[in-house]
Order: sequence, then structure tokens, then C-alpha cells
Amino acid sequence: MRGFAMLFPGQGVQYINMLSCFLQKEKIFQNIFKEASEYISCNLLKLIKEGPLEKINDSKYTQPIILTSSIAIYKFWKACNGKNPSFMSGHSLGEYSALVCSGALKFSDAVKIVSLRGQYMQKITLNQSYLVKAIIGLNKNIIKKICEKYKSKTVSIASINSDNQIIISGNKIDVYQASLDCKKNGAKFIFDMNLSMPVHSYLMKPVAKKIECILKNIEIKKPKIPVINNVDVKCENNSKNIKIALIKQVYKTVRWKEIIDFIQSKNIFTMLEIGPNSILTNLNKKNINLISLNTSNKKFFLKAFKKIN
Repeated sequence: MRGFAMLFPGQGVQYINMLSCFLQKEKIFQNIFKEASEYISCNLLKLIKEGPLEKINDSKYTQPIILTSSIAIYKFWKACNGKNPSFMSGHSLGEYSALVCSGALKFSDAVKIVSLRGQYMQKITLNQSYLVKAIIGLNKNIIKKICEKYKSKTVSIASINSDNQIIISGNKIDVYQASLDCKKNGAKFIFDMNLSMPVHSYLMKPVAKKIECILKNIEIKKPKIPVINNVDVKCENNSKNIKIALIKQVYKTVRWKEIIDFIQSKNIFTMLEIGPNSILTNLNKKNINLISLNTSNKKFFLKAFKKIN
């Protein structure tokens, strides 16, 4: 078959007992989780098996858990002699997973970075209330104008996931008001996201500065497989530009819809989600041009493997 793209999910795909069907029998999964646990001094295997959910949802742990899950699935794919994709891309946090799997970033460095990234993002919420909402069925230009009403940039478009789904985040009161404005302007449905941080908003700029400091001492190589980044929808090859993109994506909009469009423009219509859930797969469901596969359990992994290889 033609080429395919690997997509790596971000925060929000975690749950207790995730990847259980892989962890029970596959040593690769157990070993990678043990390795990650050593890097951040936390037993991630025990945590995903037993919880508590509050701790799994603490970004300090959530981000390494999701990264490690994606890396483990990718390693298993390669151990089964799975084909290499033509492109890789990750949604937000997933960009780190893509960079590790493309050979640009060491796994040990990535686990440490995302643990700190999660910690810094969580700290932003101390003594402040934030809200993240998904707006369904409203044009992005209308949503952009609504967000621009807030002159102090307290409401931002966090992610353009598809033509039909746009995420806004920021100050709790202002995001709530903005969502009411979206409803008045014709949004079909609005729901709360399970996040308490102003993800991908201007309010995250202090976190971006900390990520910049961390990345100064990190080696990033040219990816062996092109990685499409979140902020520019570009495949960068040098360390400096990859780092700039990782810094900016903390407070800039995730341009996911454009990433999928870019992949399709290269005549690639098969998308394989490498993660413990099927969130990115579900986003593609309405696109009749795409074959969307996921690896969230053994059954789906094998189905995708047969389809692609």
C-alpha cells in the first residue's frame, strides 16, 4: 500500500489500566515503563495499573505516562518489523513522542522534559481558575473574533482539531463568557474538557520560558523521519528550529487540522494513531478520504499492522 502517517496523541488519553493487554504479555512494554520510571523516580507501571486517577491526571505524571505509552507501542511496532511512516506528527505533547520515534530526541531526555513540562503547567493553576472548552460546529473565524474581544489575551484558541471542533482555553470566567458568545453565534454543541490548565494560551508564556531554559542543554538531531510540528505545520531539520517550535507550542495554537491537510496534500491518506486511546482517530472519522487506524489495544494494533504491512 501507499505511505502512511503516524500520529501521536497528547494529554487527555490517560486512564487506569491503560495498555493492560500489552503489559500482561509483552516485555517491551514492561521494560520501557521501568526505564521511564527510573528517569523520574516514580513507578509508572504501578500508577497506571492501580491509580489513583487524581495522580494519573496530575500533569507531572500524565505527560511521561502518555509519552512512554506511545514509545512502547512504536517499539513494539518496529519489533514486529512494522513499516516506517512517511511522516510523523504529534498533537501538543505528542510532538515529543514523534521526535523520540524519529530518532531526533533521546527517550531519557524526553521523559525528563515532559515531566517538568507537566509540573510547570500544573503550577500555573495554583490560586487561579482556568477553563478549557470544546466548541463544536462554529467557524474558526467567528471563534477567533470572539476570543479577540478579550484585550488582555485571557481567552485563546488552544487547538483547531478539525473543521468541526475547536478548543478554547484561558481564564475561567472569560472562557465561560466566550463560550456563551459562541453559542449565541451558532455553535451546535459546547462541552468542558478534562483540563484545568490554560493549555496553548498566551497565559502559558511563563512555562514556555522555562522550557526554553531546559532545552538549551538538550541535544536534538535531524529526524530520520519528517516530523510535522504544531506551530508552523513544517518539518524542521535543525536543532535550533525544532527547539523554537517546542517552546512556541506551549502558548500557541495547535494547528492539527492543517497538519492533517498537509499530510493529505502529499497523497497520504492512511493515518495510524500510536497511543493508548483513539482520540485522534475519532477526529478523522468524518473525513471520507482517510483510512484511520489506531493501536489502543492488541486487536486494533493487529488490524492496523495487517492493513499497512
